[in-house]
Amino acid sequence: MIRFTHFPRISREQVVGLLLLFILASLPMRAEEPTPSRAIYNTFSDADEMALGHKAAEETDKQVVLLNAPLLAAYLNHLGQKVAQSSRRPGIQYTFKVVNTDEVNAFSLPGGYVYIYRGLLEFVQNESELAGVMAHEVGHVVAYHSMNDVARRALVDEGMAQLQKAGMLNDKQVVDMLQHYGGPILLFADRKFSREEESEADLLGMYNAIRAGYDPEGLVSSLARLSQFTGNPTLVEQLLMNHPLPGERVKALRAELQQNPPPKGLQKDSLGFKAAKLQLKALPPAPPPPKKEK
Repeated sequence: MIRFTHFPRISREQVVGLLLLFILASLPMRAEEPTPSRAIYNTFSDADEMALGHKAAEETDKQVVLLNAPLLAAYLNHLGQKVAQSSRRPGIQYTFKVVNTDEVNAFSLPGGYVYIYRGLLEFVQNESELAGVMAHEVGHVVAYHSMNDVARRALVDEGMAQLQKAGMLNDKQVVDMLQHYGGPILLFADRKFSREEESEADLLGMYNAIRAGYDPEGLVSSLARLSQFTGNPTLVEQLLMNHPLPGERVKALRAELQQNPPPKGLQKDSLGFKAAKLQLKALPPAPPPPKKEK
C-alpha cells in the first residue's frame, strides 16, 4: 500500500531564499589569498630547505654573473626584505641578488634566495612594479613550490633505487628514468613552474605587496606590459611555455582586486627607486644573456 506524505507548504519568501542560495552556490568561488602548505609528501623541514637553498645558491653564483653595485644591492635587499617580511612565511632568511644580464627575468631558489635580472630592473617603471615582481618570487618560496618538486623527485629517486636493489631495473633503465623525471637537482633557475603554481604565486605576491604597503596595480601593470613585450626572444619563449600568458594573469588579478578592493593610498613609487634607476644607468652596459644550446 502506498501512502502519500503531505509536505509542508513553502512560503514565497522561502522559495526566493532557496533560489538565492542556489544562485550563490553556482557562482565561482572568490579566489582570495591562498593558504600555502607543504605537500603531504614533502617531509623536508625549514632547516633542510635552507641548507639545500644555500647549496643551490652557491652553484648558481658560479653559473651567472652577479652585478657588483653595493648601493643598488642594498636598495634591492631593503625592498625585498620589506616584501618578504609581509609574506605568509616571514620566518626564513631571504637573500636578494642581481644578475648582470639584460634578460628580463627573475627566479627563486628554496630557502628564500631570489635572483632579479638587471634587464627586469630596467624594465619596471616604478617601485610598486618592482615590489610586485619580487613579491611574486617570494610567493613561490612561501608556497613551497620548489621544495614540493624536490620531494617528488626524491620519491622517484628512492623508488628507482628500491627497484634496482630488488633486481627489477638495470642501470640503463635507472638512468633513463631519472633523466625523464628530472634526475639530480642541478639548478632551479631553469625549472618551469606549472600554471597553477604561477597563478598561486601571483595571488600570494599581490597580497604580499599590499601588506607591505604597495599598490597591487604594480604587479598587474608589469604583467600587462609583458604581454606586449617582444624585445627579448628569451622572455617570449618562456612566456609561450606551459605558463599562463601575462594577459590571462592580468585578467585573473584584476578580477580578484574587483572582488577584494585594496586599501586606498598605497605606495606606487619612491625616491629610492628613482635613485636606483639613475645608478643603473650610470653602470656599464650589461652583457647579453648567453645563448642556450638547442
